[in-house]
Amino acid sequence: MTYVLVRFTVEDLNKWKSVFEEAASLRKSFGSTGVRAFSKSGSPNEVVILGNYSDKEKAMQMFQSQEFRERTQSAGVKGPPEVTFLEEVLNLPA
Repeated sequence: MTYVLVRFTVEDLNKWKSVFEEAASLRKSFGSTGVRAFSKSGSPNEVVILGNYSDKEKAMQMFQSQEFRERTQSAGVKGPPEVTFLEEVLNLPA
């Protein structure tokens, strides 16, 4: 399992959410097994996504794809998103 942390700022959170929800099939086609999205308290247009992907290489391909760039642009993402690939090193119950 590969985790991806994505940070960016959007022009309008509701517009972004709509486009992001519509892009579920794109994420799934590149191995997404689920995503969680958060906005920064006090600054709702700053967004952080934590995504789960079955394959790191496929996930990397998605973030480099033309379709991904087009979707982020149509969603009103300001500038290129910051994408970080993570590997779990510890999982504690509490």
